[in-house]
Amino acid sequence: MQIKHALTTTPAVLTALALAISSTSVLAADYNAKLSLDVPEGNTKYVAAQQFADLVRERTDNNVDIQLFANSVLGGESESAEGIRLGSVQMGIITSSVLTSWIPEVQVLDLPYLIDGEEQATALSEPLTEELSANFEEQGFHLLGFSVNGIRQLMSSFPIDSIDDIQGKKMRVIQSPLHVDAWQAAGANPTPVPAPEIYNSMQTGVIDFFDNTATNYLTNRFYEVAPYYVKTDHIFAMGTWVVSQNWWERLPDDYQEVITEAALEVQAELPAMRKSDDQAALDETVADGATIIEIEDKGPWQEAMKPIRDEYVEKIPNGEALVSLIENAE
Repeated sequence: MQIKHALTTTPAVLTALALAISSTSVLAADYNAKLSLDVPEGNTKYVAAQQFADLVRERTDNNVDIQLFANSVLGGESESAEGIRLGSVQMGIITSSVLTSWIPEVQVLDLPYLIDGEEQATALSEPLTEELSANFEEQGFHLLGFSVNGIRQLMSSFPIDSIDDIQGKKMRVIQSPLHVDAWQAAGANPTPVPAPEIYNSMQTGVIDFFDNTATNYLTNRFYEVAPYYVKTDHIFAMGTWVVSQNWWERLPDDYQEVITEAALEVQAELPAMRKSDDQAALDETVADGATIIEIEDKGPWQEAMKPIRDEYVEKIPNGEALVSLIENAE
């Protein structure tokens, strides 16, 4: 009971315990890795990461041991990314938006309405990984591919049936100029707010609506303060599978091959898994009183954000070529 109390009330103790647990595995494997995640156990991304770790452990005869650390116990995504670059953390599935300060090319994945479906979102991983691997390596990352964390949808305190309904409304956006500019162009009043503050900001009326993914809508209980879930499908939130380049270079070639193949196998299975989990999450929120709104005509949304999309394509290094690569992924 004392340990449980410490874990739930003292994050610093939790971090220390996590690192201590990791250090005990050093005796059991030739190569050990800490994989940082910003989601709780049971989240689709966590389950996928666990499958990946299990495959690697099995196929290297327990000589590569990947330990998962959920709930940002090793730091938020920015801190984890920095840790991966420096080698204090070996792996992560980091939201692409977080990595733009190091690899500005990945900002292409945040362009609104660039990805128009699950198949395209899955197909883009291979060519984009091939195209950007050297850019990642220059910044201390080895790139294992991309997968969809979820589709960003609107979550609101009021019904949204068309773009007219958001005019002048206060919207929480991620701390990204592209997101601010896109939603300002759409007519909203965008305000960057850190993710941990979303619930309270909605509850107190600081913001009227925001965007996020289906599983987060449930696990963060956003439906309690934003009972309207609006399917605009404006951005596919992509997870970037990265490994510390320094750690990667110490691995034997055959272990590198195992890790690469395991990542690709799990990434291929993720879309069906996430789609099922998303639907289950939404069903649960509906049972608790949420309302799902389908936006059938996305034309006005696309038209409003197109000037910002065109502007940022020019700003992103190699932007036009990357957009073409993604649009032609199949």
